[in-house]
Amino acid sequence: MIQPLHPNTAAIVKATIPALEAHGVDITKTMYAQLMRDPAIAAMFNQTDQANGRQPHALAAAVLAYARNIDHPEKLEAALSLIVERHVAVMVKPEQYPVVGAALLGAIKTVLGDAATPEILEAWGDAYRFLADVLISREAKVYDERAEVPGGWRGWRQFRVASRVKETDQVTSFWLKPVDNKPVMHHQAGQFLTFRLDRDGLNTRRSYSISSAPDDKAYRISVKRDPNGQVSSWFHDHLKVGDTIDVAPPAGDFTLPQDKTAPVILVSAGIGMTPFMSMMLDTAKTGNLSRLRLVHGDHTSTSVPFMAELAELTKSDEPLVVDVFSSSNGAVPAPSPMKQHEGHVSTDWLADQIHPDTQVYICGPRTFQRDMILGLQNKGIPADHIHHELFGSDAGLSS
Repeated sequence: MIQPLHPNTAAIVKATIPALEAHGVDITKTMYAQLMRDPAIAAMFNQTDQANGRQPHALAAAVLAYARNIDHPEKLEAALSLIVERHVAVMVKPEQYPVVGAALLGAIKTVLGDAATPEILEAWGDAYRFLADVLISREAKVYDERAEVPGGWRGWRQFRVASRVKETDQVTSFWLKPVDNKPVMHHQAGQFLTFRLDRDGLNTRRSYSISSAPDDKAYRISVKRDPNGQVSSWFHDHLKVGDTIDVAPPAGDFTLPQDKTAPVILVSAGIGMTPFMSMMLDTAKTGNLSRLRLVHGDHTSTSVPFMAELAELTKSDEPLVVDVFSSSNGAVPAPSPMKQHEGHVSTDWLADQIHPDTQVYICGPRTFQRDMILGLQNKGIPADHIHHELFGSDAGLSS
C-alpha cells in the first residue's frame, strides 16, 4: 500500500516554488551529472537531449509542476500516465528509483546550499518517495498486463529483421519478426517500440513509432536518417536483414479517440507521419477511413514517405482525404486523389478545415508541433481537441 505524504510535506514543498523557478535547471543539470555516472541509467536517456539541455529543462519544468500541484494530484494524471508509458518502454526498475531520488536531493543541497534546510530536504524526500511509489505501482501493473495479453511479453524479446524497404532516400522501413516465431501482441495504432542497443559502440535505448497496422505476426518501424544522429545512422548502416535486435513491448498512449465515429485530422511533417500510417491502415480495416484526413508537410516531392500506400488509401471505397504540402519545390507530383499544395502547412489554413467536433493529432519536429499547437489554440481550437506526440526529454515529467 502506498503511504500518503506526511502532513507538512505539501506546504513545505510549495514554499520551495520560488527557488525552483530560479534554480530548477541548475538542480536538474547537477542531478543528471551524478546519474550519468551509472551506465545502466545513462543508457535510458537520449544523450543528445542531455547535451543540448532539453532534458534538464524538461525535468526542471516537471519538478516545478509537481510542486505546484502536489496537493492536487488529479491535475497530474495525464502526465503521470505518459511517464508510466515511457518508463515501461525503457524498462525502468524499482531499485533505480532510490538512486534517482538520492541524486535529486543531493542536487537540491548542492545548488541551494544553506537554503536547503533539513526540513526542506526531508519534505522533498517524502514527496519523491510518494511519487516513486505511485509510479512503481502503476508500472508493475502495466508490465503484468502486457505480459499476459496474447502475444505479449515481459522484458526484452529478440526480433529478427525480416526485410528492409527503402521508402525515400532518407527513410528506411524495417519489418521485424520474433526470433521465437510466436505471435506478437496487437499494438494500439500510434504506439511505439523501444530498442536496446548495446553494440557497435552504442549503449542506449531508442524508441520508434510502429508504422504498420496491428497484427499478431510482425511490426514495421520506419527510420529517417539524421545526419547528426548516431542511432538512426546505425539503423541505416548496420542493421541488415537477418540481424537480431532486443525489443520491448509496444507502449505509448498517442492513440485515436475511443469514439470511432469522431472526425480526426492527422497533421504531420517529415517522419512524423509514421504513427499516422499505423492509424490509417488500422482504420481502413474497419471501413470508416473517411473519418480521417491527413495533412502532411515535407521539404520536397521525393521526401514524402509511404506515397504508394497513401495513394491506395485514397482510392478505397471510403477514401482517405490527403493534403500534401511541399515547401521547397512546388506542389508534390502526387497521384490525383491527393490534394497538392505549395509551401508550408499554416494554422490559418488548418483552422478553416476543423469542425467543432474534430480531434486534431499532430506529430513532427518539435518546432513544427509547437507552432501548430500554439497557432491552433490562438485560433480558438480547444486544447483538449489537440493531441501530440513527442519523444525524448519533452515527453513527460521525467524520462
